[in-house]
Amino acid sequence: MRVADLLADPALNIRLAAPGGPGRLARPIAWCAPSEHMDPTPFLSVNALLLTNGMGLNVKDYRIWDAYVERLMSVPVSGLVFGLGAAHRELPAGLVQACEAHGLPLLELPPEVPFVLVMRHVDQLIAAERYAELRTGWELADECTRLAAGGHSLAQVLERVATAINARVAVLDHNGFELMSAGTAGGGTARTTLSLPSGGSLRFKLAIEGIKSSVVLQPLLGPVAAVIAMQLSYTLGSRSPLHSREAARFMEGLYEARGTPTPALERYAVEAGFEPDGEWGAVLIGGAGEVAPVKLRTIAWRVRVGLQAEYRTVRFMEEAGLTTLLVQRSEAGMDLMDAVRKSFQDALELSAVVSECGSLGELPLVLQLARRRVGEPGLHQAPVADLAGVVEGLPGPGLVAMARRLLAPLMSDGGPALRETLEVYLRHSGNTREACGELFIHRNTLTYRLRKIEEMLRLDLGDGEVRATCLLALKIVAGGS
Repeated sequence: MRVADLLADPALNIRLAAPGGPGRLARPIAWCAPSEHMDPTPFLSVNALLLTNGMGLNVKDYRIWDAYVERLMSVPVSGLVFGLGAAHRELPAGLVQACEAHGLPLLELPPEVPFVLVMRHVDQLIAAERYAELRTGWELADECTRLAAGGHSLAQVLERVATAINARVAVLDHNGFELMSAGTAGGGTARTTLSLPSGGSLRFKLAIEGIKSSVVLQPLLGPVAAVIAMQLSYTLGSRSPLHSREAARFMEGLYEARGTPTPALERYAVEAGFEPDGEWGAVLIGGAGEVAPVKLRTIAWRVRVGLQAEYRTVRFMEEAGLTTLLVQRSEAGMDLMDAVRKSFQDALELSAVVSECGSLGELPLVLQLARRRVGEPGLHQAPVADLAGVVEGLPGPGLVAMARRLLAPLMSDGGPALRETLEVYLRHSGNTREACGELFIHRNTLTYRLRKIEEMLRLDLGDGEVRATCLLALKIVAGGS
């Protein structure tokens, strides 16, 4: 119901005396407020339509009219309907001048039309509009419910909502981070948000941008907000894993694989939607300490949604405290690290590791390397290789037997302490101070043990190649035991 609608009804015979400022005739009417007070503003609310006969304003001083209209504009009211006949035979010139000066629409009501007729007309139109809005809102909610129940994603539900209101809609998390969006802001300039009903600790909002100012959002999108909240609750609060069976089978196979990928692993890749010969990207997201599962899932889901805009194929697998995402790019675009960073800026209490490789044969070792790095707070790029990865990639049980034979003398009485000393010493690259600090022993004790290790193994630990061989042997034995 707009001010201009009153002029369009011939039964009311209302005449426009002052159009008000630009767009004022299109301002909505919330309710009718009859009043004869010189200052009715304490009894008014925004967009009330004021009806008056001017009984308390039978004055000729323009300043009084100007102050009266100025007070009405401070509310602001949608318009002023001035009834003739009771106190005034014609509109006061001062009132017309004040309305024109302040931009308030002034409507002249003839003596034969009572206020009650105007009020009934406005109430009927507002009631009809509210009913139409509610019906449209519930019809849209029913359609979105059918989409959600049919397995459609939250992104598809948002797309339907954006189409229905011709605006851009987005889901924001508790930090105001935009999780996903749909539509374009082409319908208008208005921006607003609706809270999504949620019983959890994380609060979400539905942001609407570019909607026409004539659209009343709460009746239209209130029911839809409940549907979106239910989808969010399932996505982020479900105790069941959300990954597909094909993606989980492929990634579990990758974590178990060593060396050359088997034909079964290549088949799993195809079934999960990947190209076995393509290049790969991996993102592992876990907690750096005690992190609520819903928080971890929220960030992992946010990263996945962000990656889907940049990559052709995105798959993920959930475990307790860890989410693994694999991606393949359709064409050159945003760097994987940059793509993840956009979704990770407000979640530094989590741990994320990003890695890339050029073949399926390399991918299992790359995933194992990245997995070992999860736990340090923040976002990190995994190194290209580490010693454990090199060892894990070495095939053959014979190599394990050779390493055990090399270290066999340290397995005798007193060996565990000597083996630990050797491992710590090599891990600290021969730094005596750091090795003593970790082992909590005196420098002389370390020197004694190292000399004994050299005698038992018949090696010179001063030789860099010997130290590298011993370190590899320790890693191989640890991995093969």
